[in-house]
Order: sequence, then structure tokens, then C-alpha cells
Amino acid sequence: MQTEIDDLKIKLGVLRKYRKLKVYGEELKSLSGLAAKKYRNEHIYELSQYSDIRAKVLEFYPSGQIPTVENLEKKINALMQERSLKDSEFREYDKKARDLADAQRTIEEFLRQERNEQQQDRKRKKNGDLE
Repeated sequence: MQTEIDDLKIKLGVLRKYRKLKVYGEELKSLSGLAAKKYRNEHIYELSQYSDIRAKVLEFYPSGQIPTVENLEKKINALMQERSLKDSEFREYDKKARDLADAQRTIEEFLRQERNEQQQDRKRKKNGDLE
């Protein structure tokens, strides 16, 4: 589950960056001719980042169905809550298992002591010792 959360966090970061840089790509699309060339020269760094991040987004979502940042955040939060719930359940079951293991050790120790006492009693009786 943690790897799924980590993957979604990576995708979320990419989508946030895509959202920031998308305005540069859309602005360039709306321009033509000399204005587009001038805009491209002025914003070459942002446009190259936009191109790279757009390729990543399409790699993550080849169908073109890109979720919103908010939906992705909700999904991450839901997974984190589910992980937290499962973690608390695990801790509870782990505590019960440890308690049972302690009880088993205690019982085994008690039975071992009882056997030792019985063996000593038999030895005493065998040797003719009176109680």
C-alpha cells in the first residue's frame, strides 16, 4: 500500500507542476506568427519544462484521462487513512499475539517446574525417604 501511496504522490507532484506550466503552452497555442516566436523566445525555459512534464503526464496517463489534483489528493488521503487503520489493527493483533506467546511461555515454565517437582518426589520415594 505504501508503494501505491508513493506512486500517487509522485504523480501528484507531476500534475501540480503540469498545472503551473500548462498556461505557457496554452498561451503559445493562442498566438501565431511573430507573436508566437517572440513568446517562445521569452519563455523558452518554461516551455521546455512544459514539454517535459507533459510527456510525463502522458506517460502516466496514456489514455488522456488526467485526474484533477484534488481527486488525486483525496485518493492519497483515503489510502493513508486506510493504511493507518490497518496499522492500528496490526498493532492490536500483534499485541494479542505477544500476550499469547507470553502466556504460553509462562504455562510451559509452570509445567516444567511441576515435572521437576514430581521427578524429585519420585526420587525421594525411590530412595526410601519419608515425607
